[in-house]
Amino acid sequence: MATVAAQRRPFGALGRMGLVAAIHAAVLLAIMRSLGIGVPIEAPPPIEGEIIQEKRPPDDPPPPIDPELRPAYSRQELPPPDLAQVVFDQDVITPPPNILIEGPPVVDPPRVEVIGVRIDPRNPLTQPPYPPAMVRQGNQGTVDLEVYVLPNGRVGDVRVIKSAGWEELDRSAIAEAKRYWRLLPATRDGEPVAQWHKLRVTFKLKEQ
Repeated sequence: MATVAAQRRPFGALGRMGLVAAIHAAVLLAIMRSLGIGVPIEAPPPIEGEIIQEKRPPDDPPPPIDPELRPAYSRQELPPPDLAQVVFDQDVITPPPNILIEGPPVVDPPRVEVIGVRIDPRNPLTQPPYPPAMVRQGNQGTVDLEVYVLPNGRVGDVRVIKSAGWEELDRSAIAEAKRYWRLLPATRDGEPVAQWHKLRVTFKLKEQ
C-alpha cells in the first residue's frame, strides 16, 4: 500500500505543477495582450470589389433666353476716313557728326548739252502758196504744225496740231514744209539728232 501511494504522489505533484505553469502562462499572455507586447497582429483579409461604371445622365439644355432680355445689337456704318487729315511721317536717319561713313565717292553724272531745232538764217522758211479758191472765198486762218527735223535739217514728217479751219490751207502748209523748208537740226553734245519742232503758218489776205 505504501509503495502504491509513493508511486501516485509524484505523478500528482507533476500534474499540479503543470497546471500552475499553464495558469501562469495564461495570465502572462493576457497581460501581454492587454499591453500590446509580443502579440502578432493578423492582417485583415483582402477586400474584393467590382468597379461599376456609372452612366451620367445628359445635361438638360439651357432654358431659352427671353427676347426682352436679349441685348440689342445695331449695325453702325462708320464714315470713311478723311484722307486730308492723314499724315504720313517719314523718319530721316542722320549719322552722328563724328562717325565717318565709308562708301564709293559720289560722282556727278556727266552733263549732256542739248540744243533744240532752230531757224537757219541762211535758209529762211518760205511762205506756203495761198490756194486760189481760198482767196476768192476770202478764207483766212492760222495752222499750227509740228515738223520732224532730221539730222541733215530736212523735214521728214509733218503733222497738224491745230487746223486753220480749212483743209486746203492745212494741205498747202504741209506740202511747203516737206518740199522746201530747211532748219538747223537739234544737237546732243555737238552731234545732230532728229527732233520734233513746232511752227505756225498764218494765211491772211492783203487788204485792198
